[in-house]
Amino acid sequence: MGWATLHQILKWYGFPSNFSNLLLECVVDVRLFIIINGKNSKWINAHSGFCQGCPLSPYLFISCSQLLSNSMEQRGQSLGIHISSRGPKITHLLYADDVLIFSHAFTALAKALKIIVEDFCKWTGQRVNFSKSQIMFGKVVRHPFRKKINKVFGFNMVKEMKYLGVNISPRRPKVADFQELLSNVMDRLNSWCKKSLSLRGKLVLIESSLLSMPNFLITHSLVPKRVLHELEKLCINFIWHKKDGTNGMHYVA
Repeated sequence: MGWATLHQILKWYGFPSNFSNLLLECVVDVRLFIIINGKNSKWINAHSGFCQGCPLSPYLFISCSQLLSNSMEQRGQSLGIHISSRGPKITHLLYADDVLIFSHAFTALAKALKIIVEDFCKWTGQRVNFSKSQIMFGKVVRHPFRKKINKVFGFNMVKEMKYLGVNISPRRPKVADFQELLSNVMDRLNSWCKKSLSLRGKLVLIESSLLSMPNFLITHSLVPKRVLHELEKLCINFIWHKKDGTNGMHYVA
């Protein structure tokens, strides 16, 4: 992110000049070095960007990213989709340096969106990572039209993608989509089975650690019932099975 962009953003938000200068002193003209095999490299003078790990960096980056949101709101009125008839229009989602943009499949909209992104890159000094950028179409968009629109961007055309660990696809979720989650749960349970745990200890581990693993996916995805039943089965087997592999006594409260 360019420092000149940050300076203009602070002025646009109306921060006092004294406060803006203090912020810029924490960011501009930073010197750093790289540790290679335990040895420090020569000092490197940074010319742009924010320091990773600095408590100010996330807030400053979000402030500068607001340029993209404002530009899409003012110049991209036709962009975005409605997830329901009465719901608000969603144009994009921002998380750190990842951007997820929604639009109808029209060549004119694709060209307008490309101009908005290119202008944002000029303002901030950022660049689009084409090797990681992907484009996905709905089922009703025909393949020749997909190629025509993607020719504007030059992204990798995919049938589904992942955003923040959540699988995004035009089809309904399948059990295979959650195989990674089931494998992680099984690995966690296998590591616990090697320890001598009481019944109460097993319950505490499941409630405090294990059940938190699928919470994120469950709240953001339509999880098939078969996956939930499999998770329940794994937890039950862990609780009642003894270390020697035999079944323990089931208690009734």
